[in-house]
Amino acid sequence: MGVRLRAGLSVVLLIGFFVLITGLIAGFAGLAIYALATGRLAGIKLVIVAGIVIFAIGGALYKVLKHRPQPHGAAITRAEQPELWQMIDELAVIANTRGPDEIRLVPEVNAAVWEDSKLLGLRPGRRYMEIGLPLLAGLTTSELRAVLGHELGHYSHGHTKYAAVTYRASATMAHTVDGLDGPIGWLMRMYMKLYFLVARSANRAQELQADALAVRAAGKSAARSALGKIPALDMAWTHFNRSYVGLVGQAGRTPDLLLGFNSYLTNGTRRAQLAELQGEMLDAEPASKYDSHPPIRVRIATIEKMSEPDQVGDNRQAWALMRQPERTIPQLESQLLISDLGPRASWEEIVRLAGAAIDKNNAETLTKLATTSGVTRTGSLDEVLTAIEQGKGLVLVSQVLDDDVHPHNKQQAAVEVLTQLVSDTISLALIRSRRAEYQLDWSGPMRLRLTGGSVLNLPELVEPAIAEPAQMPVLREWIARMNIIAAVEEPAAAQQSSKWTYDPSAR
Repeated sequence: MGVRLRAGLSVVLLIGFFVLITGLIAGFAGLAIYALATGRLAGIKLVIVAGIVIFAIGGALYKVLKHRPQPHGAAITRAEQPELWQMIDELAVIANTRGPDEIRLVPEVNAAVWEDSKLLGLRPGRRYMEIGLPLLAGLTTSELRAVLGHELGHYSHGHTKYAAVTYRASATMAHTVDGLDGPIGWLMRMYMKLYFLVARSANRAQELQADALAVRAAGKSAARSALGKIPALDMAWTHFNRSYVGLVGQAGRTPDLLLGFNSYLTNGTRRAQLAELQGEMLDAEPASKYDSHPPIRVRIATIEKMSEPDQVGDNRQAWALMRQPERTIPQLESQLLISDLGPRASWEEIVRLAGAAIDKNNAETLTKLATTSGVTRTGSLDEVLTAIEQGKGLVLVSQVLDDDVHPHNKQQAAVEVLTQLVSDTISLALIRSRRAEYQLDWSGPMRLRLTGGSVLNLPELVEPAIAEPAQMPVLREWIARMNIIAAVEEPAAAQQSSKWTYDPSAR
């Protein structure tokens, strides 16, 4: 069955759903009127059932039809980025279609096109293209060309023409079915499954059509490479945001997102991890008849069979298409970030400041827990270590342990919390005395490095003494040798927080 035929059949089924619903409502209403006119009590029940169905449909229509897609992200104008626009104009010619009216940079590992068409798709509307910021760091110029060629292929084949209408109608169908129970609900759910079975089949065929445009735009190698990279790139972007971008709030500084993500991707350890992950993800990707996209391995295999000749690749990073990227990309990024993060700073400075801020918060939390629990008088490090030696560690941190921790696991949970809080209290003392600072490591968590010396793994030193108080003299001896007690017991200038900060991915 051809792509157009499948797409047309899905539209017919979509229309048929609403015809069926309308028929059911009319039938129920007619039976209810007849029953009431003949004086039968069953008419009241039919009126109630018809009312429920009408309410479900009306509510679903209201929720879905009032929603209209809105462009988001940072607008990229033709005047600011003529080279990028020129490439997209060239791709539009290859695809034999009208190009986008707006291009927007978005903070996702994705590229997409959509059209705000009118009159059920009969009247063309404003076209939008969205380009994910991470793609500029993670793809080559040829690979980005393939990705955007694929998206313009959706325009070329008319895939976006009815997309807004079918999306709303499909959402209305789902909302309607959710509001129905009993035999009618079962019937509607079966019909909805049939519709999505046909519609998703058409969607998958459309993706393969668009892939053919990607090959024409950039060649088989670039199209294949881009497809293979994107799933692992998406996971890398998520990890980068959680482990590194998550620190900017603590540091009170604005980062260079794209430069940071590029450094993350080009780190030797990360590159090896992503290469391994890429193969695993392609092999493990599930397939379902309800998926809107074929598995990437299927798409790559289909590209391999195409007769289109390959093209010479442009292996420059995709951001080479941006004019003056060192100036314009930060400006675009500022529209994607939360405002008022603070002055722009290097990632090295962000990690240094964030690490110290986390330590300060956790040191203050340890002091507060130690005093409010009644375990110590002043909450000094020396008093805390003494309390732990006396077996009072669990009492000390009981306020911050999750309520759902099993009683048998509470002691171990207390050890983990205390290890982090005591370690951070010690590292804060070293930082304040300018004997250590946190350093950026793109291959893993930030590191605490002694000034002019080696990396210091404080949890490794602290955990044995917390888990087995008999080992506490070893830790005390090290603390005394480093002259840490006096530095820690300086009065805190800021208000203490009752919450401790712990993110294993950043440590």
